[in-house]
Amino acid sequence: MSRSVTVGVDFGGTNIKVGCVTPRGRVVRRLVLPTRAHTTPETFLDGVEGAIARLCAALTIRRSQVRGVGVGVAGLVDGSRGVIYRLVNVPGGWEGVALRRLLERRLRCPCAIENDVNAVALGEWRFGAGRGTRHSVYVTLGTGVGGGLVVDGKLVRGIAGTAGEIGHTGVRLNGPRCACGRRGCLEAFVGTAGIVRRARQAIRAGNRPLERLAARHGGRLSPELVSRAARAGDRAAREIWQEVGCYLGAALANVVNLLSPERIVIGGGVAGAWPWFRGRLRATVRELAFAVPARACQIVRAQLGDDAGIIGGAMLVEEGR
Repeated sequence: MSRSVTVGVDFGGTNIKVGCVTPRGRVVRRLVLPTRAHTTPETFLDGVEGAIARLCAALTIRRSQVRGVGVGVAGLVDGSRGVIYRLVNVPGGWEGVALRRLLERRLRCPCAIENDVNAVALGEWRFGAGRGTRHSVYVTLGTGVGGGLVVDGKLVRGIAGTAGEIGHTGVRLNGPRCACGRRGCLEAFVGTAGIVRRARQAIRAGNRPLERLAARHGGRLSPELVSRAARAGDRAAREIWQEVGCYLGAALANVVNLLSPERIVIGGGVAGAWPWFRGRLRATVRELAFAVPARACQIVRAQLGDDAGIIGGAMLVEEGR
């Protein structure tokens, strides 16, 4: 193992993952902290500092061998200034926290802060499914739908730090209401709530397999259960995933026409149903996008898995060097 590591921090709503990453993008040691115990800037700093000390001890390396610390957070972030304008995954949220400055004062090493999806986009581009490209788009499908853009080998943030928010691009005029308050956003169709809404509609229309699955889970439905029903051959469940492929494909056809990326990488929890929507997704992009960029663009599943946020956080530091 290289004796030099970069620390990546994935600040999630349930857990804070802290890991040491080698220059080759391998996570050699990781720790998980409960977010509920680190919901203020001060307790977060304490937790990260303590985790780094424990990681260094476990790897028998000195703190001076930590090249830097990069943090990915869910919320509105100005990565260039290192300021969190709004953090959405802790009670009460944070507003106007200059986290990079606080971290650098505490840890005495280069630090970087970025929106979590942007961080993962950078990690997938450097060491995951976007490896080897100059132009890559990352899309995450889960409770929310987010995106990150790497163009000419650089993360694109935009003037307000919100570039890549594909989940809130419109795909149907006057469509269902999205969590953001607007109607017809992509997220309202391919995010968790949209998929569950369609599954409940199928149950009301008489779908017994989905109804039985929901009953065995206390009446709760999830994309994973809809995927399980599709795997078992349920027609309605497979139709739901075909719709996901259509709506996502329509949005990504616009991305192909606008940016002409070499590769689009699909990640997040909903991507676990990849076998059930990838065909329709790719076919829709080919149908709606210009032929030449559509043929040139590969649409693939993400590769970094649970370590994506840690690796992405570490890459934020490397990007700033």
